[in-house]
Amino acid sequence: MPDSLATLEAKRSKILDEFLSLGDLRPGSITAVVRRCGKPTCHCARPNDPGHDPQFRLTRSAGGLGKVSVTVLPATLLHQEIAREVKLFLDRVFAQRNKDGRTKNSARI
Repeated sequence: MPDSLATLEAKRSKILDEFLSLGDLRPGSITAVVRRCGKPTCHCARPNDPGHDPQFRLTRSAGGLGKVSVTVLPATLLHQEIAREVKLFLDRVFAQRNKDGRTKNSARI
């Protein structure tokens, strides 16, 4: 039998609380921008060259209509932070699912 509305709302609230408890989660979008340096002798100035490594940027609203704040993020820091946050979140999710699975399996016995 499907869960009741109250049960689903309680689960939704619990999931929202988990997301809100994440440490360094910021609003905005992370984009990877391939750039060209502008030097005429650089390899990126050649036709069909992919350019330099992508530059990661955090863009977010800056308080007004059409105003955007852009922050350049160091790639190594970005990768480390994302990996850490994802690992923490997945560890919590899998721990909870394992706990729920054990509870359901023991109820069947």
